[in-house]
Amino acid sequence: MKRDLDLIRNMLLLIEAHDKPSSMSSNDFKNLNPDVNVIDYHLYLLADSGYIDYMDVNTIGHFYPQIRVNWMTSSGCDYLDAVRSASIWKTTKNKLSEIGGQASLDVVKTVAEHFALSALGI
Repeated sequence: MKRDLDLIRNMLLLIEAHDKPSSMSSNDFKNLNPDVNVIDYHLYLLADSGYIDYMDVNTIGHFYPQIRVNWMTSSGCDYLDAVRSASIWKTTKNKLSEIGGQASLDVVKTVAEHFALSALGI
């Protein structure tokens, strides 16, 4: 399955908007993508990259790991802060399209931070 950078950004925005620390399951993200496998895979990617604090709740019959999100980590907050602005995100995605539209999350964050610094005149 291909990583969806828009979905990752939107999932982090949803986690941040959650009122209190709690366990968010894949059901809490269905409005972003109705395919539970896509959501589960991207939750796994967020956990694997250290962007969320989570619990494994694997169940039989699921292809991807089942994860319950507790909250976003400092690394997750840093990534989200880099890609939060809609205009910075659009510019970042346009730049990434020059290399095929995909890059590591670290590269995406660095590109977004570059555009943010440029917007600040730094």
